[in-house]
Amino acid sequence: MTKAALIIVPPKLPAKESNDASKFDGLQGHLSKIYYCEPTTTLPTTDAIECSPQEVKTSPVERIQIQSKIGVGGTQKLIFKTLIEDGTEVILVMTSENDLSLDLLDQILGLIINNKTDAILVSPINKKLLSFGVLSRISSRFNNFLSGSLFLNWHSPICAYSKRGLELTNFLQSPNGQGFNTDLLLQLKSAGVQVLEIQDENLTARVVKISDAFASLAAVLRHRVRVMGFAPSYVIKPSYRFKFNAYSSHSQISKILKNLPLGKILDLGCADGQLSEIASSHGHKVTAVDMIAPESLSQNVNFIQHNLENGLPNSLTEKFDLVLCADILEHLRNPDVLLSKIISSLTADGVVLVSIPNFGHWYPRARVLLGKFDYDARGILDQSHLRFFSRKSFLRIASLAGFDTKQVSLTGTPFEVMLREAPQRRFNWNSLLYILSKTDRALCKIRPNLFAYQFIFELKPRVSESRQ
Repeated sequence: MTKAALIIVPPKLPAKESNDASKFDGLQGHLSKIYYCEPTTTLPTTDAIECSPQEVKTSPVERIQIQSKIGVGGTQKLIFKTLIEDGTEVILVMTSENDLSLDLLDQILGLIINNKTDAILVSPINKKLLSFGVLSRISSRFNNFLSGSLFLNWHSPICAYSKRGLELTNFLQSPNGQGFNTDLLLQLKSAGVQVLEIQDENLTARVVKISDAFASLAAVLRHRVRVMGFAPSYVIKPSYRFKFNAYSSHSQISKILKNLPLGKILDLGCADGQLSEIASSHGHKVTAVDMIAPESLSQNVNFIQHNLENGLPNSLTEKFDLVLCADILEHLRNPDVLLSKIISSLTADGVVLVSIPNFGHWYPRARVLLGKFDYDARGILDQSHLRFFSRKSFLRIASLAGFDTKQVSLTGTPFEVMLREAPQRRFNWNSLLYILSKTDRALCKIRPNLFAYQFIFELKPRVSESRQ
């Protein structure tokens, strides 16, 4: 039998009813645990989930006090964590005084057990849409507009989540207040979990307060910032994305590969292999190296699976005309060691092409100045970056590794991230992005150390360096 639990938060029931399990008699065979979450202003003396729980002997019901210190969301986090560790497969959350019918419970469990979905929102049937209330409808529309979702009701009175879906999120990262469920929905969406909305004619809509609407909106805005890459996230995984902007490092490197005389190219840290494929399409013989094999890589590219923290692969014995280190050195603990070992893999006229993020850019400078230094989901402060470089610091590292710098180019701020995973609109932001990019490129020419988003270095081994 599926192990399922129900959390009622807050029940808003009289105290005498909170001990009465008779209304759940028909559900006891389907639920392993039922929690009543009761508001209180008393601070906990022990862990909140164990704070004065009252087990009802005739049913699997516990009364859990919502402590003002951790809020509604914080209480749900603790219950979720306990249930998942206990192996509970389905967790239902009821945020109103509705009764959960056996038919509705069976429908929810059936959809999740049969892998139809991993998250469900339950709302009143269409004819009762007006009962949502003006504030609930306005809040849902704003949330849909900002997140690109099409949920009928962001304040559904009953939600259900599968264990496997919740394990793809980090719900402990969600806010402790009323924005918890909104943030959890967005995390599930970012993790690729399908969220299914169903309707039930016996449900009544949840009463939404102004504070609830603002908490939900704040959760959507915080998630939008994470999607853009300006905050750390443990759901939006660090990922290597090909930069298609004409002025990006990838576009500039692609032009170099196109105009380069045919030869042998070594792509270190190839990620998804797009630069390797571009080089191969121009007739170059390409060897790609990464610790994770790309999902799709043509047979024209020789792939070697290897962790570059351990230097170059031992099987790499040939010489290369170009070694490509595109957005990889910042992910290594000792990039200078790898750079010094590359020299022996170069032909007599071989060069190294390196692209790195510029820590001297105004964005990380502002973060440090304001005392807000932290990692982001993507970008210069990507949470997978281990090393940070300015133009001057990298030139020093390259010199110590035995290279002279032939040429330095730069890229501007990628303002297109503002539209990353953005919902479709009747209007577009292309004109604004064009103005911002044009202004930024002009500033890059005036103060490259302050406005350059990335630097691209063409390195040549010093004549005195050994290539044995």
